Amino acid sequence: MNKIETVILDFDGTIADTKNSIIQTIQATLEILGLPKANDNEIENLIGLPLEETFIKAAQIKERGILEEAIRIYRENYNSISLDTIQLFPQVASTLQNIYQRGITITVASSKGRDALLLLLNKLNISQYISYTLGEQDVVNKKPAPDMVLMILEQTQSSPQKTLVIGDTVYDIAMGQGANCITCGVTYGYNTKEQLMKQGANYIIDCFGDVPGICI
Repeated sequence: MNKIETVILDFDGTIADTKNSIIQTIQATLEILGLPKANDNEIENLIGLPLEETFIKAAQIKERGILEEAIRIYRENYNSISLDTIQLFPQVASTLQNIYQRGITITVASSKGRDALLLLLNKLNISQYISYTLGEQDVVNKKPAPDMVLMILEQTQSSPQKTLVIGDTVYDIAMGQGANCITCGVTYGYNTKEQLMKQGANYIIDCFGDVPGICI
């Protein structure tokens, strides 16, 4: 295969363990709205999708006005909750430093809001390795549509054949496939190895520290 020149990373479940922060913020939002709690497992299964879809599917919110208010409340409260509950997965920081020093361009494409994303990348002390960051508000068509990847390819002048999209869900893999990029699934996030294999990821790894071996 061609040597990888650009890496596009998902955030939740790929480089950072955000499960508790997302579940806690969803439940806090529903409580503020006076709505019944959602099922924690159902919320977890929806992580990786845009926030709007999570509220529709996990909390059965159908009315547009309530949905918009839920998203506003979530974003208003997420930062304060997440800063104390999010941590990097093993070997993420050292691996990012490794591939950054090789001259590989590292970017992030996440269903998170961009402001929260930038805050967290800085808090986790890895922002110095990231050249370009996209959040859910940056594209009209969100994951699993390929729009975020296509935008990064354009902004970084990268070739799909030399770009590796890394994520923990079938939505991430589908996003990369839609842009004709090489894809890699990680098994420690929110989807299983079997789900990632069924989606057709080019590579599947159990540890983020295995990424440099794919980039050769």
